[in-house]
This record gives sequence, C-alpha cells and structure tokens, in this order.
Amino acid sequence: MNHRVRLHSRLAALLVVVAVASVFEPTASLQAAKPARVTVMTRNLYLGSGLTNLATASSFDELVKAVTVDWNNVVANDFPRRAKALATEIQLTRPDVIGLQEAMLFREQLVSDIVQGNLTPNATVEVYDFVEILQSQLAARGIPYTEVSRSVNGDAEAPRLNAESPIGFTDVRITDHDVILVRAAIADKFTNPQDGHYHAQFSVPSIGGPLTFTRGWASIDYAIAPGRTVRVFDTHLETTGSAAAENVQVAQGNEAVALINESDDPVIALGDFNSAADGSTTPTYSNLIGAGLQDVWTSVQPFNPGRTCCQPELLDRLRIPSERIDLILTDGSWHAALAVRTGVLPFRLSPPPLWASDHFGVFATLELR
Repeated sequence: MNHRVRLHSRLAALLVVVAVASVFEPTASLQAAKPARVTVMTRNLYLGSGLTNLATASSFDELVKAVTVDWNNVVANDFPRRAKALATEIQLTRPDVIGLQEAMLFREQLVSDIVQGNLTPNATVEVYDFVEILQSQLAARGIPYTEVSRSVNGDAEAPRLNAESPIGFTDVRITDHDVILVRAAIADKFTNPQDGHYHAQFSVPSIGGPLTFTRGWASIDYAIAPGRTVRVFDTHLETTGSAAAENVQVAQGNEAVALINESDDPVIALGDFNSAADGSTTPTYSNLIGAGLQDVWTSVQPFNPGRTCCQPELLDRLRIPSERIDLILTDGSWHAALAVRTGVLPFRLSPPPLWASDHFGVFATLELR
C-alpha cells in the first residue's frame, strides 16, 4: 500500500471517529442536562355532606336531626363507589405524589353514650376509611400507593337516629385527615414525614360547647435525584362563610407560608386553600402569591380560569364550578411543564352520586430547574 492510500485510510478512520462522536456526544449532553421531574396531584375527596346544619342546631332534637341528615348524605354519596372513579383518575395520570384533603375516617358506636352524658369522641367501629378504600382500589388496578405522611385534624362525635340501636341513638364519629400518598415503587425515596395543626382555628358555638373543626398540614421530603431533595406540603385551609372564618383562613395561609419557607429545599405545596384565585373571596390566595409562591396553573394555562369547586352536596346534578381553590404552588425552583384538571366529567349519568367528589382535582408535571 503506497503512502497516499495509507493517508486516505487514516483520514477515513478519523472521519468515522468524528462522526460517531458527533452522534453520541450531544445525546450524552442532553441526558446530563435532563431536569429532575415529578408529577403531583391535589385531590379533595369530599366527606360526603356539607355539615353546615350542625352549627345552626339550637336544641338536642335539632342536633340529632342534623346529624341524621348528614349521615344519610354520607351513605348516599357512597365513597366506595366514588373511590373507583378517583382510582381511574389516578390510573390515567399516575402521579408520583398525591396530596389528599378530607381524607375521612367514619366510625360509629351502636349504643350512643353521648345521650348519657359522655361528650368525648370514643366510637371505634370503622364504617368508612377513605384512604384505605382508595388504596385498595389502586392496588387492585396494579398501581399501589403508600401513605407517607398524615395530619389528624378535626375529630368530632354526635348522635343520630337509629332504629337498630336499643336506645334509638347511635353515635357517629368523624375524623378528618390531610394525607400524602406516593407511588409504592418510589416510597423508599421519601423521608422526614411531618405534620401539625395551625395555631389559628375557627370555632362556632353549639349546644355541646364550642365546635372546632381543626385544620392542619402534612409534609414529606423526596430524594428526587442523587443529591437533590425537595419538600412536598399538603394542606386544607378554613372555609369561607363568615368574616371570622375568613380571618382565620388568612392567618392559616400566613402560617403555611412560614412553614414552607422553613425548608432549605425546593417546595411544592398542594391543597384546598379555599381562597378563590380570582380574588373574589378572601385575600389568602393573593397573600400566598405575594409571599413568592408561584401558581402552577397560571404558569401553564394563564387564560383558562380552571375552576375546581364545587358540585352539589348530593353530587346529583351538574353545577358549573364558580372558583378555583384547589392549587399546586411552588417556589421559584420549578418549571411547570403541564397542568390539567381531573374529574371534570361525571363518571356516570345515573344514579347519584355522579361525581367522584364535589371538587375537581389538579395534576401537574414539574421540572426542577
């Protein structure tokens, strides 16, 4: 082989190496630059009744009647059936993390001891455990979720009429929770579960004394990538309806901001904040944004009102939602790639319940900057 042929062969080999490098080097760079990603959902499960009639009961008979109506609503709203629809939403989106609100536990005591003077919640017979029911539905579909953090909030008990009770009254106990679920396959990446109650709480007078439906929060740390940890925060703030309740909600929102700011890591806040994003109800939403939090929905869909609340108490007809109160908020560490509502269509046309909840859910894909 002469000198010129050898030179051409070496040049050809060099071109092959350069060509191979040009194919694989950008791919490697892209992989190295690929951002850490997490998918999240916020979902108010709806306890099954409004409970507003309890606060207006002025006598024992009125209280028992109100509790009986509310219990009948809870039964009619059939959470085991609604959980199937909720599981379908989760199956379609498969979020890494789910923040649940109104994750209720209902218990009863066949023979009421409240009518005998014991006002301490002590019913132990489980009727509905919303989280357990939902987890069972998810596991049955091959997409198990693990609970990693829980706040035990309001816990109250009251009597209802029940012809099956020897004394005609059965006590119903309702315990509210905020719960964070994660995909079981990545549960080992979550640590440091925390929970607590807000200092600001709203109470109303009742015939048994002041009635406080305690509000709280739960959080968890997630090792999203090697050397990178983020915090997920889940909460449910006080409702509106009176100036006193709204003032408490604003105070709770301020406490939530302080809790979020305690984290040195990037934060995602999920929840039912009960403050309309259009500013039509309380200033809580504006305060959250003013404190530096970013609304994922407006980042992705700035021209879509994205209303999430609420359907009728008995979930028996269509109502156009009037406000967006179910939020996914972040600090400045995140890029919002996707945000959509879930549960926006009835899961059946009849019989009621037609909706998975009185709220719509919100799902988002977030990338760590």
